[in-house]
Amino acid sequence: MTSTQTALIGIDWGTSNNRAYRIDDQGHVLESRSGALGLSAVKDRAFDAALEALVADWRKGTSRDIPVLMSGMIGSRNGWVEAAYCACPFGIEELSRTVIAAPGQGAAFIVGGGSTCDAQRHHDVMRGEEVQILGLKNTAGSRLVVAPGTHSKWAALENGKIREFRTYMTGELFALLKDHSILGWLMPDGTQGVRDEKVFLQGVRDAAADPDLLHGLFNVRTQGLFEPESAAGLASYLSGLLIGHEICGATRHFAAKSITIIAEPRLASLYNLALASLGMADAEIADADAVTARGLWRIWQARKGLA
Repeated sequence: MTSTQTALIGIDWGTSNNRAYRIDDQGHVLESRSGALGLSAVKDRAFDAALEALVADWRKGTSRDIPVLMSGMIGSRNGWVEAAYCACPFGIEELSRTVIAAPGQGAAFIVGGGSTCDAQRHHDVMRGEEVQILGLKNTAGSRLVVAPGTHSKWAALENGKIREFRTYMTGELFALLKDHSILGWLMPDGTQGVRDEKVFLQGVRDAAADPDLLHGLFNVRTQGLFEPESAAGLASYLSGLLIGHEICGATRHFAAKSITIIAEPRLASLYNLALASLGMADAEIADADAVTARGLWRIWQARKGLA
């Protein structure tokens, strides 16, 4: 049975935005809210004031005893205080050991992120996505998980532990190429993301057909030159090309397994569409809010067990 009493406030605090969850003593989300008060909007590192503005009413009358657990870029070197990375392979228990106190807050804490290192000794990191992945309803067995976005994360999840992961700078590269390169010159003003699914899927299929990304990108330019009527779909084609290369690269690296997508509905639908066009039509979709709140709750419960 769901209680109305708040047992934990969980916050996913990123560079541009944050999302907060009021959670009861059974791990159920009672209320959630989001805002644009990300790291980049916090002036003079006044994170304590920013936290107060975000959840003061949820803590009102409680003598600030309700614990707050924060994840994401808030625990980065540019955040409130740097929390340690947890090296792969790791699960909830290992991640809970990275939790540290937020300065001057008493009952507010920050959980660390995840790190891995490949065969060439290249390091990779994540902050926030590890909480989502370990917050999936069922973490048993073996699966490949993708959390798409500005920096998409692909992770091998095995029996409740993240074995390894890779980052793909798909969203950031799309924005840079569209807004700050010759590829965007022929795109109509105001073009944002995918508007034409047919053209998007052509980009996905072209990526699968030819792994030469640096050549394929220039096709966005020449298509606009030789087929002026295609200008409205160029952003969709570019998005499909980049996401197609991301999917092909990740699925070549990781052994084939069932795939789970963690994202908000629009982005999840887009990745599901791309995966299906490449013959991977059985992807499971997990709601980003639900898994974030569940992950934070699980970490907090594990931390209490260590106390």
